[in-house]
Amino acid sequence: MEIFLSTSIELSKVNILIAILFSIGWLVIAKPLQLYHSSSLRFALANLLFALALLMDFRNEDNPTLSLGMIADIILLISFMIYNLALRHLFKLAQDPIWFSWLLVAIVVNVLLHLLGVASATFVSIISLCLVTLVMMKTLIMKFRALHSAFSARIAGILSLADCLVVLMVGGKVVFWLHLISANEPELLSLYYNSSLSVWMQIVLVILINTTAVGTTISRLIIRMKYLAEHDQLTGLLNRRAFQSRLAYQFSVYRRYEQSFSILMLDIDYFKAINDTYGHSAGDEAIKYTAELLRQQVRLSDLIARFGGEEFIVLLPDQSLPEAAIIASKICRAFSASPWREGADPLTISIGCAEVCQANNADDLLKLADDALYQAKANGRNQAVSATRQLSFPV
Repeated sequence: MEIFLSTSIELSKVNILIAILFSIGWLVIAKPLQLYHSSSLRFALANLLFALALLMDFRNEDNPTLSLGMIADIILLISFMIYNLALRHLFKLAQDPIWFSWLLVAIVVNVLLHLLGVASATFVSIISLCLVTLVMMKTLIMKFRALHSAFSARIAGILSLADCLVVLMVGGKVVFWLHLISANEPELLSLYYNSSLSVWMQIVLVILINTTAVGTTISRLIIRMKYLAEHDQLTGLLNRRAFQSRLAYQFSVYRRYEQSFSILMLDIDYFKAINDTYGHSAGDEAIKYTAELLRQQVRLSDLIARFGGEEFIVLLPDQSLPEAAIIASKICRAFSASPWREGADPLTISIGCAEVCQANNADDLLKLADDALYQAKANGRNQAVSATRQLSFPV
Protein backbone atom coordinates (compact mmCIF):
# COMPACT_ATOMS: atom_id res chain seq x y z
CA MET A 1 0.00 0.00 0.00
CA GLU A 2 3.00 2.29 0.41
CA ILE A 3 3.18 3.02 -3.32
CA PHE A 4 -0.48 4.08 -3.42
CA LEU A 5 -0.18 6.37 -0.39
CA SER A 6 3.05 8.09 -1.45
CA THR A 7 3.09 11.70 -2.57
CA SER A 8 1.77 12.28 -6.09
CA ILE A 9 3.23 15.72 -6.81
CA GLU A 10 5.77 14.56 -9.40
CA LEU A 11 3.23 12.31 -11.09
CA SER A 12 0.77 15.21 -11.28
CA LYS A 13 3.40 17.38 -12.99
CA VAL A 14 4.08 14.60 -15.48
CA ASN A 15 0.37 14.21 -16.14
CA ILE A 16 -0.12 17.92 -16.83
CA LEU A 17 2.91 17.84 -19.13
CA ILE A 18 1.47 14.85 -21.02
CA ALA A 19 -1.84 16.66 -21.59
CA ILE A 20 -0.01 19.79 -22.81
CA LEU A 21 2.20 17.73 -25.15
CA PHE A 22 -0.87 16.02 -26.60
CA SER A 23 -2.41 19.45 -27.13
CA ILE A 24 0.71 20.63 -28.98
CA GLY A 25 0.64 17.43 -31.03
CA TRP A 26 -2.94 18.08 -32.14
CA LEU A 27 -2.01 21.67 -33.04
CA VAL A 28 0.79 20.31 -35.23
CA ILE A 29 -1.69 17.96 -36.89
CA ALA A 30 -4.12 20.85 -37.43
CA LYS A 31 -1.72 23.49 -38.75
CA PRO A 32 1.42 22.23 -40.53
CA LEU A 33 -0.10 18.88 -41.54
CA GLN A 34 -3.57 20.32 -42.30
CA LEU A 35 -5.14 17.01 -41.27
CA TYR A 36 -8.78 17.38 -40.22
CA HIS A 37 -8.06 20.95 -39.19
CA SER A 38 -11.24 21.79 -37.24
CA SER A 39 -11.43 18.46 -35.41
CA SER A 40 -7.72 18.56 -34.49
CA LEU A 41 -8.10 22.07 -33.06
CA ARG A 42 -10.99 20.85 -30.92
CA PHE A 43 -8.91 17.90 -29.70
CA ALA A 44 -6.12 20.36 -28.81
CA LEU A 45 -8.54 22.58 -26.87
CA ALA A 46 -9.97 19.56 -25.04
CA ASN A 47 -6.45 18.60 -23.94
CA LEU A 48 -5.67 22.13 -22.74
CA LEU A 49 -8.83 22.15 -20.63
CA PHE A 50 -7.96 18.69 -19.36
CA ALA A 51 -4.53 20.00 -18.34
CA LEU A 52 -6.24 22.90 -16.55
CA ALA A 53 -8.49 20.46 -14.68
CA LEU A 54 -5.41 18.45 -13.67
CA LEU A 55 -3.73 21.66 -12.51
CA MET A 56 -6.71 22.36 -10.25
CA ASP A 57 -6.37 18.89 -8.77
CA PHE A 58 -2.62 19.44 -8.38
CA ARG A 59 -3.18 22.67 -6.43
CA ASN A 60 -5.69 20.77 -4.33
CA GLU A 61 -3.12 18.25 -3.11
CA ASP A 62 -1.40 20.42 -0.50
CA ASN A 63 -4.65 21.70 1.01
CA PRO A 64 -7.56 19.61 -0.28
CA THR A 65 -10.78 21.58 -0.64
CA LEU A 66 -13.99 20.54 -2.28
CA SER A 67 -14.31 23.86 -4.16
CA LEU A 68 -11.16 23.35 -6.24
CA GLY A 69 -12.19 19.76 -6.91
CA MET A 70 -15.60 21.02 -8.04
CA ILE A 71 -14.00 23.49 -10.48
CA ALA A 72 -11.73 20.75 -11.82
CA ASP A 73 -14.71 18.46 -12.46
CA ILE A 74 -16.64 21.23 -14.25
CA ILE A 75 -13.64 21.94 -16.50
CA LEU A 76 -13.35 18.19 -17.10
CA LEU A 77 -16.99 18.13 -18.24
CA ILE A 78 -16.40 21.00 -20.68
CA SER A 79 -13.31 19.27 -22.10
CA PHE A 80 -15.31 16.09 -22.78
CA MET A 81 -18.06 18.15 -24.43
CA ILE A 82 -15.45 19.61 -26.79
CA TYR A 83 -14.10 16.10 -27.39
CA ASN A 84 -17.61 15.04 -28.42
CA LEU A 85 -17.86 18.04 -30.77
CA ALA A 86 -14.50 17.11 -32.32
CA LEU A 87 -15.68 13.57 -33.07
CA ARG A 88 -18.95 14.85 -34.53
CA HIS A 89 -17.02 17.15 -36.86
CA LEU A 90 -14.57 14.36 -37.72
CA PHE A 91 -17.37 12.02 -38.83
CA LYS A 92 -19.38 14.89 -40.40
CA LEU A 93 -22.32 14.20 -38.08
CA ALA A 94 -25.03 16.73 -37.30
CA GLN A 95 -24.47 18.83 -34.21
CA ASP A 96 -26.87 18.55 -31.28
CA PRO A 97 -27.27 22.12 -29.98
CA ILE A 98 -30.22 21.26 -27.72
CA TRP A 99 -28.25 18.55 -25.89
CA PHE A 100 -25.23 20.80 -25.37
CA SER A 101 -27.43 23.73 -24.36
CA TRP A 102 -28.97 21.63 -21.60
CA LEU A 103 -25.50 20.61 -20.44
CA LEU A 104 -24.38 24.24 -20.24
CA VAL A 105 -27.59 25.17 -18.40
CA ALA A 106 -26.96 22.33 -15.92
CA ILE A 107 -23.41 23.60 -15.31
CA VAL A 108 -24.55 27.20 -14.74
CA VAL A 109 -27.43 26.17 -12.47
CA ASN A 110 -25.19 23.95 -10.34
CA VAL A 111 -22.57 26.69 -9.94
CA LEU A 112 -25.25 29.23 -8.99
CA LEU A 113 -26.76 26.84 -6.46
CA HIS A 114 -23.32 26.38 -4.92
CA LEU A 115 -22.64 30.13 -4.79
CA LEU A 116 -26.03 30.68 -3.14
CA GLY A 117 -25.23 28.01 -0.57
CA VAL A 118 -28.01 25.70 -1.69
CA ALA A 119 -25.75 22.94 -3.10
CA SER A 120 -22.46 21.72 -1.69
CA ALA A 121 -19.28 21.49 -3.75
CA THR A 122 -19.46 17.70 -3.45
CA PHE A 123 -22.96 17.70 -4.92
CA VAL A 124 -21.83 19.87 -7.86
CA SER A 125 -18.84 17.56 -8.45
CA ILE A 126 -21.07 14.48 -8.48
CA ILE A 127 -23.50 16.11 -10.93
CA SER A 128 -20.60 17.21 -13.16
CA LEU A 129 -19.08 13.73 -13.18
CA CYS A 130 -22.49 12.16 -13.90
CA LEU A 131 -22.82 14.52 -16.86
CA VAL A 132 -19.30 13.55 -18.00
CA THR A 133 -20.37 9.91 -17.90
CA LEU A 134 -23.49 10.71 -19.94
CA VAL A 135 -21.46 12.69 -22.49
CA MET A 136 -18.96 9.84 -22.87
CA MET A 137 -21.72 7.24 -23.18
CA LYS A 138 -23.37 9.34 -25.89
CA THR A 139 -19.96 9.77 -27.54
CA LEU A 140 -19.33 6.03 -27.36
CA ILE A 141 -22.64 5.18 -29.05
CA MET A 142 -22.17 7.89 -31.69
CA LYS A 143 -18.63 6.75 -32.46
CA PHE A 144 -19.55 3.06 -32.66
CA ARG A 145 -22.39 3.76 -35.10
CA ALA A 146 -20.18 5.97 -37.26
CA LEU A 147 -17.43 3.34 -37.38
CA HIS A 148 -19.90 0.49 -37.91
CA SER A 149 -21.17 2.20 -41.06
CA ALA A 150 -17.75 1.59 -42.63
CA PHE A 151 -16.28 -1.35 -40.68
CA SER A 152 -17.50 -4.60 -39.16
CA ALA A 153 -19.03 -4.61 -35.68
CA ARG A 154 -15.88 -6.26 -34.29
CA ILE A 155 -13.51 -3.59 -35.63
CA ALA A 156 -15.88 -0.80 -34.57
CA GLY A 157 -16.01 -2.34 -31.08
CA ILE A 158 -12.21 -2.57 -30.83
CA LEU A 159 -11.81 1.06 -31.90
CA SER A 160 -14.43 2.08 -29.31
CA LEU A 161 -12.90 0.05 -26.46
CA ALA A 162 -10.88 2.97 -25.06
CA ASP A 163 -14.06 5.05 -24.79
CA CYS A 164 -15.65 2.23 -22.78
CA LEU A 165 -12.72 2.31 -20.35
CA VAL A 166 -13.05 6.09 -20.00
CA VAL A 167 -16.74 5.69 -19.12
CA LEU A 168 -15.84 3.09 -16.48
CA MET A 169 -13.09 5.27 -14.99
CA VAL A 170 -15.27 8.38 -14.74
CA GLY A 171 -18.13 6.27 -13.40
CA GLY A 172 -15.73 4.92 -10.78
CA LYS A 173 -14.97 8.45 -9.65
CA VAL A 174 -18.71 9.08 -9.26
CA VAL A 175 -18.92 5.99 -7.03
CA PHE A 176 -16.00 7.33 -4.97
CA TRP A 177 -17.71 10.68 -4.40
CA LEU A 178 -20.94 8.94 -3.40
CA HIS A 179 -18.97 6.82 -0.94
CA LEU A 180 -17.30 9.99 0.36
CA ILE A 181 -20.72 11.45 1.18
CA SER A 182 -22.07 8.30 2.80
CA ALA A 183 -18.90 7.70 4.86
CA ASN A 184 -18.72 11.32 6.07
CA GLU A 185 -14.97 10.99 6.66
CA PRO A 186 -12.96 14.09 5.56
CA GLU A 187 -9.69 12.16 5.71
CA LEU A 188 -10.85 10.19 2.64
CA LEU A 189 -10.63 13.39 0.60
CA SER A 190 -7.02 13.95 1.67
CA LEU A 191 -6.27 10.28 1.00
CA TYR A 192 -7.67 10.61 -2.53
CA TYR A 193 -5.65 13.69 -3.43
CA ASN A 194 -2.42 12.37 -1.89
CA SER A 195 -2.69 8.91 -3.43
CA SER A 196 -0.53 8.18 -6.46
CA LEU A 197 -3.21 5.70 -7.56
CA SER A 198 -5.62 8.53 -8.40
CA VAL A 199 -2.92 10.32 -10.41
CA TRP A 200 -2.04 7.14 -12.28
CA MET A 201 -5.72 6.82 -13.16
CA GLN A 202 -5.68 10.38 -14.51
CA ILE A 203 -2.57 9.61 -16.58
CA VAL A 204 -4.27 6.55 -18.03
CA LEU A 205 -7.36 8.67 -18.73
CA VAL A 206 -5.35 11.28 -20.66
CA ILE A 207 -3.57 8.60 -22.68
CA LEU A 208 -6.79 6.70 -23.38
CA ILE A 209 -8.64 9.80 -24.57
CA ASN A 210 -5.87 10.78 -26.95
CA THR A 211 -5.25 7.22 -28.10
CA THR A 212 -8.89 6.82 -29.04
CA ALA A 213 -8.83 10.25 -30.73
CA VAL A 214 -5.78 9.29 -32.80
CA GLY A 215 -7.30 5.89 -33.61
CA THR A 216 -10.55 7.53 -34.64
CA THR A 217 -8.72 10.03 -36.85
CA ILE A 218 -6.80 7.21 -38.55
CA SER A 219 -10.00 5.20 -39.02
CA ARG A 220 -11.63 8.29 -40.50
CA LEU A 221 -8.71 8.57 -42.93
CA ILE A 222 -9.20 4.93 -43.90
CA ILE A 223 -12.92 5.54 -44.44
CA ARG A 224 -12.11 8.59 -46.56
CA MET A 225 -9.53 6.72 -48.63
CA LYS A 226 -11.99 3.87 -49.13
CA TYR A 227 -14.66 6.33 -50.23
CA LEU A 228 -12.31 8.06 -52.69
CA ALA A 229 -11.25 4.69 -54.10
CA GLU A 230 -14.86 3.66 -54.76
CA HIS A 231 -16.57 6.92 -55.75
CA ASP A 232 -16.41 9.36 -58.61
CA GLN A 233 -15.08 12.71 -57.39
CA LEU A 234 -17.32 14.86 -59.59
CA THR A 235 -20.70 13.24 -58.91
CA GLY A 236 -20.22 11.26 -55.69
CA LEU A 237 -21.57 8.17 -57.45
CA LEU A 238 -19.85 4.79 -57.43
CA ASN A 239 -17.02 4.55 -59.94
CA ARG A 240 -16.59 1.84 -62.57
CA ARG A 241 -14.37 -0.44 -60.49
CA ALA A 242 -16.65 -0.33 -57.44
CA PHE A 243 -19.73 -0.98 -59.57
CA GLN A 244 -18.14 -3.95 -61.32
CA SER A 245 -17.27 -5.42 -57.92
CA ARG A 246 -20.87 -5.08 -56.74
CA LEU A 247 -22.17 -6.41 -60.05
CA ALA A 248 -19.99 -9.53 -59.72
CA TYR A 249 -21.36 -10.06 -56.20
CA GLN A 250 -24.95 -9.58 -57.41
CA PHE A 251 -24.34 -12.10 -60.17
CA SER A 252 -23.06 -14.66 -57.64
CA VAL A 253 -26.22 -14.09 -55.58
CA TYR A 254 -28.28 -14.72 -58.71
CA ARG A 255 -26.46 -17.99 -59.41
CA ARG A 256 -27.10 -19.24 -55.88
CA TYR A 257 -30.60 -17.92 -55.12
CA GLU A 258 -31.93 -17.04 -58.61
CA GLN A 259 -32.62 -13.50 -57.43
CA SER A 260 -33.12 -11.62 -60.68
CA PHE A 261 -31.91 -8.11 -61.47
CA SER A 262 -31.47 -5.84 -64.47
CA ILE A 263 -29.06 -3.10 -65.45
CA LEU A 264 -29.44 0.13 -67.41
CA MET A 265 -26.54 1.54 -69.42
CA LEU A 266 -27.07 5.28 -70.03
CA ASP A 267 -25.24 7.81 -72.18
CA ILE A 268 -25.82 11.56 -72.55
CA ASP A 269 -26.73 12.38 -76.15
CA TYR A 270 -24.54 14.87 -78.04
CA PHE A 271 -22.29 15.43 -75.03
CA LYS A 272 -19.38 16.58 -77.21
CA ALA A 273 -21.60 19.35 -78.58
CA ILE A 274 -22.25 20.53 -75.01
CA ASN A 275 -18.52 20.79 -74.34
CA ASP A 276 -17.90 22.55 -77.67
CA THR A 277 -20.78 25.01 -77.20
CA TYR A 278 -20.63 25.84 -73.50
CA GLY A 279 -17.15 24.70 -72.42
CA HIS A 280 -15.84 21.84 -70.30
CA SER A 281 -17.09 23.37 -67.03
CA ALA A 282 -20.60 23.23 -68.48
CA GLY A 283 -19.94 19.62 -69.42
CA ASP A 284 -19.12 18.88 -65.78
CA GLU A 285 -22.33 20.67 -64.79
CA ALA A 286 -24.31 18.47 -67.20
CA ILE A 287 -22.74 15.33 -65.72
CA LYS A 288 -23.60 16.43 -62.16
CA TYR A 289 -27.14 17.29 -63.28
CA THR A 290 -27.49 13.82 -64.80
CA ALA A 291 -26.26 12.14 -61.62
CA GLU A 292 -28.69 14.10 -59.45
CA LEU A 293 -31.68 13.44 -61.72
CA LEU A 294 -30.86 9.72 -61.78
CA ARG A 295 -30.84 9.69 -57.97
CA GLN A 296 -34.34 11.16 -58.03
CA GLN A 297 -35.69 8.65 -60.54
CA VAL A 298 -34.55 5.36 -58.99
CA ARG A 299 -35.04 3.64 -55.64
CA LEU A 300 -32.66 3.90 -52.69
CA SER A 301 -31.92 0.18 -53.10
CA ASP A 302 -30.73 0.70 -56.70
CA LEU A 303 -27.03 1.24 -57.42
CA ILE A 304 -25.95 4.12 -59.66
CA ALA A 305 -22.43 4.55 -60.99
CA ARG A 306 -20.59 6.80 -63.36
CA PHE A 307 -19.15 4.25 -65.75
CA GLY A 308 -16.86 6.64 -67.60
CA GLY A 309 -17.07 10.05 -69.27
CA GLU A 310 -20.73 10.80 -69.95
CA GLU A 311 -21.77 7.17 -69.45
CA PHE A 312 -23.72 5.96 -66.39
CA ILE A 313 -25.02 2.60 -65.25
CA VAL A 314 -27.80 1.56 -62.87
CA LEU A 315 -28.31 -1.81 -61.18
CA LEU A 316 -31.96 -2.60 -60.42
CA PRO A 317 -32.35 -5.47 -57.92
CA ASP A 318 -35.48 -7.64 -58.25
CA GLN A 319 -36.46 -6.03 -61.56
CA SER A 320 -37.24 -7.99 -64.73
CA LEU A 321 -36.39 -6.69 -68.19
CA PRO A 322 -39.92 -5.33 -68.88
CA GLU A 323 -39.90 -3.54 -65.52
CA ALA A 324 -36.44 -2.14 -66.23
CA ALA A 325 -37.66 -0.89 -69.63
CA ILE A 326 -40.50 0.99 -67.92
CA ILE A 327 -38.05 2.63 -65.51
CA ALA A 328 -35.75 3.52 -68.42
CA SER A 329 -38.60 5.17 -70.33
CA LYS A 330 -39.53 7.17 -67.22
CA ILE A 331 -35.92 8.36 -66.92
CA CYS A 332 -35.88 9.46 -70.57
CA ARG A 333 -39.07 11.47 -70.06
CA ALA A 334 -37.68 13.09 -66.90
CA PHE A 335 -34.61 14.35 -68.78
CA SER A 336 -36.69 15.67 -71.67
CA ALA A 337 -39.09 17.51 -69.36
CA SER A 338 -36.88 20.44 -68.30
CA PRO A 339 -33.63 22.19 -69.33
CA TRP A 340 -30.48 21.24 -67.47
CA ARG A 341 -29.40 24.89 -67.25
CA GLU A 342 -30.95 28.27 -67.98
CA GLY A 343 -31.07 29.03 -71.69
CA ALA A 344 -30.19 25.48 -72.74
CA ASP A 345 -32.31 22.78 -74.32
CA PRO A 346 -33.18 19.74 -72.20
CA LEU A 347 -30.63 16.96 -72.07
CA THR A 348 -31.58 13.71 -73.73
CA ILE A 349 -30.15 10.30 -72.96
CA SER A 350 -30.06 6.91 -74.60
CA ILE A 351 -30.45 3.77 -72.50
CA GLY A 352 -29.68 0.10 -73.01
CA CYS A 353 -31.46 -2.44 -70.78
CA ALA A 354 -30.47 -6.02 -70.00
CA GLU A 355 -31.52 -8.69 -67.50
CA VAL A 356 -29.23 -11.12 -65.74
CA CYS A 357 -30.98 -14.19 -67.17
CA GLN A 358 -29.80 -13.14 -70.64
CA ALA A 359 -26.08 -13.31 -69.77
CA ASN A 360 -23.48 -15.95 -68.97
CA ASN A 361 -21.51 -13.74 -66.59
CA ALA A 362 -21.19 -10.15 -65.37
CA ASP A 363 -19.03 -9.00 -68.29
CA ASP A 364 -21.46 -10.56 -70.74
CA LEU A 365 -24.33 -8.69 -69.08
CA LEU A 366 -22.45 -5.39 -69.43
CA LYS A 367 -21.84 -6.09 -73.12
CA LEU A 368 -25.53 -6.84 -73.69
CA ALA A 369 -26.55 -3.54 -72.10
CA ASP A 370 -23.84 -1.69 -74.04
CA ASP A 371 -25.00 -3.21 -77.34
CA ALA A 372 -28.58 -2.20 -76.54
CA LEU A 373 -27.36 1.32 -75.76
CA TYR A 374 -25.66 1.62 -79.14
CA GLN A 375 -28.82 0.35 -80.78
CA ALA A 376 -30.73 3.16 -79.03
CA LYS A 377 -28.17 5.62 -80.42
CA ALA A 378 -28.56 4.16 -83.91
CA ASN A 379 -32.35 4.41 -83.67
CA GLY A 380 -32.19 8.18 -83.18
CA ARG A 381 -31.24 8.63 -79.49
CA ASN A 382 -33.49 9.81 -76.61
CA GLN A 383 -34.94 6.35 -76.10
CA ALA A 384 -34.47 3.04 -74.31
CA VAL A 385 -33.77 -0.28 -76.04
CA SER A 386 -33.84 -3.70 -74.39
CA ALA A 387 -31.44 -6.53 -75.17
CA THR A 388 -33.11 -9.32 -77.13
CA ARG A 389 -30.84 -12.32 -76.49
CA GLN A 390 -32.43 -15.33 -74.79
CA LEU A 391 -30.25 -18.07 -73.31
CA SER A 392 -31.35 -21.58 -74.20
CA PHE A 393 -29.88 -23.06 -71.01
CA PRO A 394 -29.87 -21.95 -67.37
CA VAL A 395 -26.90 -19.97 -66.07
